[in-house]
Amino acid sequence: MRRIAIIAGLALLASACVPKADLKKSQAETETFKTKSAGLETQLASRTTELASAQKDIEAFKQGKDAAARVETDLRSQLAASDEKLKAANSQIESLKGSVADLHKTLESSKGELTKKVASLVSEKDGLAQKLNEAQAATAGLRASKDAQLADLTGKLNSALEQKAALETAKAQAESARVAAEKAKEDELAKAKKSYEDLEAGLKSEIQAGEVKLTQLQGRLTLQMVDKILFDSGSADIKSSGRKLLARLGKLLNDVPDKDLRIEGHTDNVPIKDELRAIYASNWELSTARATSVARYLQDSAKVDPARLIAAGYGEYRPVAPNDKPETRALNRRIEIVLVAREK
Repeated sequence: MRRIAIIAGLALLASACVPKADLKKSQAETETFKTKSAGLETQLASRTTELASAQKDIEAFKQGKDAAARVETDLRSQLAASDEKLKAANSQIESLKGSVADLHKTLESSKGELTKKVASLVSEKDGLAQKLNEAQAATAGLRASKDAQLADLTGKLNSALEQKAALETAKAQAESARVAAEKAKEDELAKAKKSYEDLEAGLKSEIQAGEVKLTQLQGRLTLQMVDKILFDSGSADIKSSGRKLLARLGKLLNDVPDKDLRIEGHTDNVPIKDELRAIYASNWELSTARATSVARYLQDSAKVDPARLIAAGYGEYRPVAPNDKPETRALNRRIEIVLVAREK
C-alpha cells in the first residue's frame, strides 16, 4: 500500500509539470496502474485469506501442511511477480518524468521563441499600423487635393463650355451678320450698278460730250460735271444749260431714294479776281456757293428731298489734276455729286 501511495504521489508530481494532453495520458496510465495494483491487492488479500484458512486448516488438519506450503510458495511467487511489475511501473514513471522534463524544456524553449516572435509580430504590427495611418492620412490629403483639383477643373470645364457656347453663338451671329452683310453688299452693289446704268443711260449725250463723267468705286457712285456747263467763270449762278442738265439729273436721282446726295464744289488754284472778292473772299467760298446753288436747284426744281442733300465746298484743296496747265486746271474746276448711304 505504501508503494502504491508513493507511485500515485509521483504520478501527481509528474502531472504538475506536463501539459494537459500528456497529463491526461499520464493520469490514464496511473489509473490503469492503480487498477492493476488494486487487483493485485485484492488478489493479495484473497491469498492472505486463503493462507489464514490454510493455517487453520494446518492446525485443524495436520495432514494439509504440504499443500499449505505449496500455496504459500505460490503466493510468494505471485508477490515476487507483483514486485517485478511494481519495479517496471516505477521504471516507467521515471521514464515519464524524464519525458516530462524534456517536454517542459522543449515547451520553455518554444515559449521563448514564440514570445520573441509574438513581440516581433506586435512590433511589426505597430509599424504597419503607423504606416497605415500615415498612408491613410496621405490618401486623405491626396483625395482632398484631387477633389479640389477636380472641382477646379470642373469649374474651368463648365466655364470653358459656357465660353465655347458663347463663342459658338457669337460665331453663328457673326456668320449670320457676315452673310447678311454680304447679302446687303451684293444688294447694294446691284442697286449701285442699276443706278449707274440708269444714270449712264439718262446722261448719255453729256457723257459722250465730256461734260459729265460717271464713276463707280466700291459701290459708290460719283457724278462729276465740269463747271463750264453749270457756271460762268467766277459765278455761282447756274446757267440755262446747267439747269436743263440738273432737271434731268434730279429725276434720275429721285429714283435712288435710299441714297444721300453729297454735292461737292471744287476749284483750281487761281485766286479770286479783285472785283469778286467782295462776294467770295476765296475759292473756298466760291466752291461752297456753287455746291449750295446746285443743292438748292435740285430741291426747288427737281423736287429732291432736301433731307438727302449735303452741300460742301473744298475750294482748291482736292485737285484731281496738276494746276500747271490751263487744260489740267479745267479738270479741277468741277461739281461732284456723290451718292452715299443715307444718314440715320
